[in-house]
Order: sequence, then structure tokens, then C-alpha cells
Amino acid sequence: MPGTPSPEPAPAAPPSLAPVARIEAADRWQDLLAQRPSALSFADDRLVVDLGRASARAVLELVPTSPWRLAQDLGDARTGLIVGAGGSLSLPLDGDLAPALHPDVGDQPGLALALTLRALRPGQAMTVLWNELPLAHLQVGELWERRTFSLPAAAVKPGENRLRLHFARPAGGGQATAAIQRVELGPRAVIVAGPARSAPSYTVATTVATTVATTVTAVTAVTPVRGDSDELALDLSPGTALVYYVQPPRRGRLRLDIRGRGSLRVRVSSDADHREGRPPTALLEEPLRPTGARHELDLSGYGGVPLRLEIAVGGAGEGAGARLRALELVARRSTPVDHRSRKLRDLYIFAVEGARPDDLLGVLLRGPRFAAVERLSHSALVFERAYACAPWAVPSHSALLSAMAPPVHATVGGTYVAAGQQLLPELLDRAGYHGLVVAANPDLSGERGLTQGFDASVSLSRGTGAGNDAEAVIAAVLAGRGARPPRFVYADLVDPQAPYDPPRELLAGLLPPEGAPLPHLTHLWLGRVRTGAIVPDAAQRDYLRRLYRGELQRVDAALGQLLDALEADGSLDEAIVVLVGVHGEEFFEHGSVGHGFTLHEESLRVPLAIRAPALLAPGRVSAPVDLLDLAPTLADLLGLPFPAAWQGDTLVPVIDDPQPPPRLVVAYLGDGSRAAIVGDLKLILGSGRDSQRFYDLGLDPGEQVDRLGSGGVGLRIVRSALAWELAAPGQTWKRARWGTGADLRPAFAVDHGM
Repeated sequence: MPGTPSPEPAPAAPPSLAPVARIEAADRWQDLLAQRPSALSFADDRLVVDLGRASARAVLELVPTSPWRLAQDLGDARTGLIVGAGGSLSLPLDGDLAPALHPDVGDQPGLALALTLRALRPGQAMTVLWNELPLAHLQVGELWERRTFSLPAAAVKPGENRLRLHFARPAGGGQATAAIQRVELGPRAVIVAGPARSAPSYTVATTVATTVATTVTAVTAVTPVRGDSDELALDLSPGTALVYYVQPPRRGRLRLDIRGRGSLRVRVSSDADHREGRPPTALLEEPLRPTGARHELDLSGYGGVPLRLEIAVGGAGEGAGARLRALELVARRSTPVDHRSRKLRDLYIFAVEGARPDDLLGVLLRGPRFAAVERLSHSALVFERAYACAPWAVPSHSALLSAMAPPVHATVGGTYVAAGQQLLPELLDRAGYHGLVVAANPDLSGERGLTQGFDASVSLSRGTGAGNDAEAVIAAVLAGRGARPPRFVYADLVDPQAPYDPPRELLAGLLPPEGAPLPHLTHLWLGRVRTGAIVPDAAQRDYLRRLYRGELQRVDAALGQLLDALEADGSLDEAIVVLVGVHGEEFFEHGSVGHGFTLHEESLRVPLAIRAPALLAPGRVSAPVDLLDLAPTLADLLGLPFPAAWQGDTLVPVIDDPQPPPRLVVAYLGDGSRAAIVGDLKLILGSGRDSQRFYDLGLDPGEQVDRLGSGGVGLRIVRSALAWELAAPGQTWKRARWGTGADLRPAFAVDHGM
């Protein structure tokens, strides 16, 4: 474009970390024994959901406040309770239960479900709905009873199905309305024949030498014990199966170590199989051996495909059953030995509100280039899929600085609760850093608790003599960063937000099309767009986006000034420089503009690049990450232990892993909405009970096609991952101990009695 500065030639990339020895190993990619809370249990050819166990949360409806109370004692029974007028479960019909494998025969449906329940109020009536189709309206007594319901073919679909129970006489005052002990789902003939002989469950036991001390009841089918090597093992009773929902890595394998009497069957199936009525594919069928056997089953044909994985044990008679000592997804990966020199270094965080990675880090076919950003990213580690924890500034800054999710520090509601929380600047202050925050946003303030730990705080606002543009921020940074290291600087820039009013020399004669606003009035015009008073045309949308990119040119120039200053004083290559977006910016992708209103990609995806040549080789990380992990990562690179209360975890293992295990990232709105992302799978959970949308970002990066209705294995993967994190009391999930909901660490099941 005429008048656009030519980009400076990119400097040569700094050398990779040295010395770095690379090793190759068949690494455990995911420990499925640790994922057992997310596994579904089958017994006697049916899915059995035991609501007396905490693991049933994997199938509960996803709502901010759940009506379910799992694993409650009621008399001599362990059961689930429903508080209020009712509740829902999300149940999969897949594998052998795929609807296409069970067509109606005459007037008899092929599938059915059974409920074991009792009312906790006299005269109770209940309506049972399947995918919102009423199946029955019936009276429910105050004694345990088992009720069966046929599922007509017209009402079922492959993948996730919704079972909803509504009670006519809900209890008040937080009291339970009814108890639901068990849900069974399977072929109609199996369900009406009677209850399963055993309910899949497990209990923890300890091993002394080779003697297993365990309490096994008549209903125990899956029992975790400690193996002879003090490793976790699962005991599976004959006639039972565990079903996992996974997305195997490229060139992945399934590793098993199993012993017992009876038979073993390992099968897999995909959404395509479930839709088309193909039975699962057997990967292994063989007799069990009391002396044990080890297997590695090839999954390379399923790399990246959401997959249903079933481990089933058959047999009868005394001693039948299996002990599963290892169940792991493994993949050969080349990983480096960490020889990083961890010591205190200058740290500069260049935080840009309203920055989008497709503009700032993308290669534009037309329009301005960003020479300083290109210069930094060429020598930095760039996270291609970084997500803000919220689509507006205050909760996102707070999550970034505190490593605590917005529901914990309450910034989604507009306030910041600082009591008892230790921020990154406080951690660095205790390590001897001189801390400076320069904020162009007045909400990044001490009143919100966001400046604690800094030695100096400079707030710039529009209308001041120096202004609050990016150049003014960097001028204040260079003037106040301190004379001696170690220095910590947090620079907050707000240029890429309305009004989009860059210097005219950056616009090369750009004129507003008919009906478009002047640059300094764009914020008022966009307000009318949000209310629907104005529907912009293509020319107006392009004009607004060009103004926005002009503001990014301002940001780019300021970043160049900072890099030049650090290079001039010889500190650039020893420092850590972070370029991070605080939130995104919408440009009509889903009918809105600005930020803070939705959880779509344009609102949440942000640039994230860490330049630290002494610590990180330049490159790209494609795994989804969120800003909750940035502070722990920086603390790790500086050699500082971070507080156990922080919810985030260091990303150094992800940085070093060319094929990291799945991660769940979550973003929040103040009304209780969530966005949950695992790989390319994204679930947006609205504040309303029935407000959910599901996207496959690999097929649909613009989130134009809601696949909730056809969601199958992928939807189950994301739902169960989010279910665990929603269940954490007070949103106190800690990744350093529990992992994420998509890749649970062994401590999660231990801490939760599972």
C-alpha cells in the first residue's frame, strides 16, 4: 500500500538452546488409568451410570449450578439426589448401542432405558423426556423401584442424547426432591429382562507385598488396587467394560499390561461408524493369562480422530476377571533435555488490549506490515493458539497476573478481590525485582488490586498531555524501568480499541465510504451497530478493519522502540520479552463488534510470543494454551517456585513436547457462560440451561456451523473435561496437581476418592 513503511529485513534467528541433547522414547502420552473418572462403565451389555459415585459427573448436564448431588447416603443406599424440579443427563448412544444397530422391530423399539429411583415427597409425579420428547408421565413412590422406558427410533441419535427428569412437586429450601440411584441404557430386550448383575464401580485398596487387601462387595465390578510395583491397577469383573473417549496422537499405540482368567476384548469405533451402523472394530480378542501379557496395539490409522475405546472382560466361574496394570496411550516423540540456565533476568510484558493474532502475527496479503512484531516473532517462541481467559480487559489482566481464573477473583463482575492472592509482581518483588506497571487503561489500577507488588505505577489516560497511545506508554517504560536489573515491566497498551483513530500518516489517504464514521467517532458508530440501528456494508467493514490495523501499526512502532532500546543497552538477548494480547476484537464475524460480549474465537484468540534466546529456541507451539499458565511459565523460566495456590501451571513441558497430551482451556463471561476447548473441539456453554453450541475448529475455524445436534465422541471429550473443572469447589482447580479436565493426573482421582 502506498505510504506504508517497508518492513525491516528480518534478522538471523538466534542459535537454538545449547547444549540441548534430543532423546527419542516411546513416551506415555496419556495414562488412561488416571483418566478413569471420565471412563463410562458397561455391565451385562448395557451402559450403567451409578449416581452413587462421584464419577457420574461425567454425564451430568453442564450448568453453572447443578441440581444433582452425587454419592449421597440415603438409608443404607449410596445414591444421587435431585434438588429442585429436575435435572438432566447427557448419555451417549454409540459403539454397540449405536441406534442404527438397533432398529425398531414392528412396534417394539430397539433401545430402552431403566431408572432405579424413589421419591422423597409423597404423591410425587415425574415426566421423563428423551431429547425433549416425553416418554412417560408417572407416579413415583417413596420406596425404591426400577422403571423401564422404550426409546423409539425417531427419538434417538448417534452420539450424545439428553435424558431429562421433571418432577411435579419439587422440594423447597434446597431439599432433595427425589433420589436416582442408577440409570441403565441398552438393547430393549436386555433392559426389560432385569437389572445388571453388577454395577460397575471401584474402590481403593492397598497392596502389601503380593497380597491384595481389598473390600469387594457383590456389586463391585472395577476395583482399583495398588499393584505389586506400587502402581495403580484396576480389577475388572467378568461381563464388564470400561469405555474411554479419546483422540489418539499421530502414530499412537495403546499399551496394556493385563492378567487374569476369562477373555479380553479391545475395540474401537468412530462417529462415522456410529452414524452408519458399523459395529466396533476389534483390535484384540484373546484369552486372559494368569501370568499376564503385555500388548501394544497400533492406533496410527486413528491419529487425530475422536475415538471410542472399549476394554471388555468376559468369562464366568470362580476366579474369572482381570487385573489391568497398565493402560496407556503412547507415542514416539523426540524431546529435549532441559539444560536451561534458570536465573533472574529482566522481564518485559508487552500487553495489548484488542490485539488479534490473525492481524498482528498473520501474514497479510494486503495492508500494513508490522516490522517490529515480525522481528520479535522471528526470534521468539510463538504460541499459535493462545486464548485469553475472558473477552475483556479487567478479568484477563487479573488472570494473567494472578494465575487464577476469573470466577475466583470475581473480575467477571467488575471487581477484583485481592485478599489472599499473590500476583506475579509480588513473587518477583520478593525475589529482588524492581517492578513498574505503565497502564493506558485506567481500570488497570490499585483500586482493583492489580498493581500490588509493583514498585512504581504509571497510569496514562486520554486527554493527558502525553496522551495514552503506545508511544507514550513506551516512553514512560523507558523513563521509569530502573537503573539496575533485575527489572520487571508490565506495559499495557489500548490502541487497537474503538475509537480507531490512528495518525493520518498511517492511513495513506484512506477515506470513509458513504455512511461510515470519521475515525475519532468510530466508537459511537459501533455502539449503534451493536444495537442494530446500523447494519454495515462490506465497504464500511473493510474501512473499520483498516483503521484498526492502523492502530496496530502504532503498537508495532512502540514495540520497535522498546526492542531498539534494549538492544542499545545490550540487555535484549538476556531478557525475556513477552508480547501478549489481553483479549481479541470482533469485526462482525458473529454480528457484533468490539469486545466483551461473546466467547467466539475473534474475542478470545490472542497473540502470545516469548522472546528469550538464552532460554527458548524460536519456533511455534500449535497446542491450545491460555493465559492462566503464563505467570507460572515465566516463574519457571526464572527459576522461581510459584505459589501452590496458583491455578495455572508451567508450559515448559508443552514447549518441549512436539506432541503434547490434550489440554482443556476455558474462558469465562460474567453471566456464567464458559468456552471450553480441547484441540480443535470447542463447546460454548451459555448462561441459560439449554444454551450450548459445539464447533469443530479444524473444519470450521469461523464457528459458523453449530454441530451440537450431531456431536458424538468429540462432544463427549469436551463435556466430560469441562464437567470436572466445573465441579471444583469455588472454581479452585489447580493444574499443577490435577492437570486439566482433558488429561487428569493421578492425584485427581486420589483427591476425589475415585
